[in-house]
Amino acid sequence: MDLTTNEFSENPEVYIDERVTVTPIPLTLDPPSPKPTPTTEFSFANQFKFNSPLFEGTPEEALQMKEKIVHEMFKSGIIDENMDDAAIMAHINDVRKHRAATLSSDLAPTQPSLISMAYLIKNRDLPGKFDVEKAKALNIPVGKLFTELKNGNNVQIEVVENGEQVQKTILPEQVLGDPISGRAVLILDIPSQEYMKKALKNEALNSELVKTADVVVHMLSDDIATNTDYVRWMDSFSESTKVLASIMTSDHSISLWLQV
Repeated sequence: MDLTTNEFSENPEVYIDERVTVTPIPLTLDPPSPKPTPTTEFSFANQFKFNSPLFEGTPEEALQMKEKIVHEMFKSGIIDENMDDAAIMAHINDVRKHRAATLSSDLAPTQPSLISMAYLIKNRDLPGKFDVEKAKALNIPVGKLFTELKNGNNVQIEVVENGEQVQKTILPEQVLGDPISGRAVLILDIPSQEYMKKALKNEALNSELVKTADVVVHMLSDDIATNTDYVRWMDSFSESTKVLASIMTSDHSISLWLQV
């Protein structure tokens, strides 16, 4: 599995490749008011506080360490079905030792964040349906040129104009129907009432593109899942939107499919 790790800020960049566009939508809380200075110098919390391990290295080295940890988290550890019991146990032990060696090292420092991220994942649009009759009317030879046009590429054909044989360019839109819109998935992480209020007023989350997403994944605390304002906001999405809600309760997590 290929993984890329990067740190996000309050204005993270949009990720685009040949398959998807991932638009991060940060929900940022206002900084809390400074805590009052304790009136007493003695504190049990300070007496028993352990110092975090120190990391010595450049920011680039710190990022490399974080990337390594993420790779370990997502390492497949797939076991070959042809392995015998001894080979399986040896494989499991190797994975455990490798992860232990990585995770026991001093961690790079991190900063607490007031940001909860939402992501809109939009698959690229697909070419429309190929119209064979239109292609024949343009005298396009049956074969590989059909395939090129289906893939959205221009093609060249020879035609006779004014008694001369010339090259003519055929565009995909001349033989294809309307593009098929790529599916869109919205992922929301709403851990508290404060983040919910930010989400309900967020301009991007209330745009037409987001409200017509094909799938919305809600990761919610139990009090958000039953909040009247949030439920009403969920109802404002398209009728064709499918919802996967992961509701975090005080003692367990419940995941369920809902159709809205």
